[in-house]
Amino acid sequence: MAKVRRGEEICVAAIGGSITAGGLQTKDPKNRYIARVADWFTQTFPKAKVRFVNAGIGGTNSLYGAMRVQRDVLSKKPDLVIVEYAVNDNHPVPMFWDSYEGVLRQILREPQQPAVVPLFFMQRKGENAQTAQQMLGRHYDLPMVSFRDAWWPEIYSGRAKWEVMYADVVHPNDTGHILASVLLIALLNDVNAKPSATAIRADLPAPMISDLFAHCRYAQYADLKPTQNSGWTRSSDGNKWECPTKTDGAIEFGFSGRLLFVGYDIEKEAEPLTTFSIDGGKAQPLKSSPNRLPLAESLSPGEHRVRIEFAGSKAPQEAAKVRIWAVGAAGGLE
Repeated sequence: MAKVRRGEEICVAAIGGSITAGGLQTKDPKNRYIARVADWFTQTFPKAKVRFVNAGIGGTNSLYGAMRVQRDVLSKKPDLVIVEYAVNDNHPVPMFWDSYEGVLRQILREPQQPAVVPLFFMQRKGENAQTAQQMLGRHYDLPMVSFRDAWWPEIYSGRAKWEVMYADVVHPNDTGHILASVLLIALLNDVNAKPSATAIRADLPAPMISDLFAHCRYAQYADLKPTQNSGWTRSSDGNKWECPTKTDGAIEFGFSGRLLFVGYDIEKEAEPLTTFSIDGGKAQPLKSSPNRLPLAESLSPGEHRVRIEFAGSKAPQEAAKVRIWAVGAAGGLE
């Protein structure tokens, strides 16, 4: 806030899932919550230059967020980052607690010391991952904004209608985004009303859960280069590796870490014909993963390789395909 008061350039960013991306439900992109927050800075501080980064990607959770936050957000040198994963991290077991903490730690350790605001949306019945994420927010002494806390009591009591602010069971419409921005802007107004803080952030506390995702490596699209390849080719758009239908192929990628993430899409007909293995071990079925879960965990620290094989010659029809678009690793990386 002190920086923008001086008329300097700042960068306002958000990372999250389809809600942050707009969810294809907002009719006007200017109504998306992060766009309205950026506009608040522009209107409130007309002498400052405000850059705006929307790093939302639909159908992704904080595990994928931890892999890409460096490339998609931190490389832009943000001054404020809103983190929105309360819906996509919602799971009956603490599957994404480590990765959510990893997103926070990666942002907080940046030299420019960006401010971080966790934002909690909800699903149709009020479900979200706020309980765990709120504990992490308190651990790192972060200001937090909960759309759920503000609006779920009103919806549950019947004083407000879900359909007014949501387009479906997950995605806010224009009204929902505007209401979320009102909450965020209320926080900003409160901070702006106070004198500028000059204290430098102290060293991060020890992890509350894990530092597994504090250091990640990630390669996507053009940077994703195999160490071995037989039969796989670049897609026509250059954005993924794929094995042509009716072709047998094997591809390997090297990585370093204790956890492996592979971004891939696999069609139903290709599942029985696709396997993966780690470091030459036993081949395992490669199944569709709509939640973008880790492909391998609890690996020994150090260098590894993942091999993916597709028996395309046995495909029952031309539609059977598997495509790989990212490889990431977490743990033990400085």
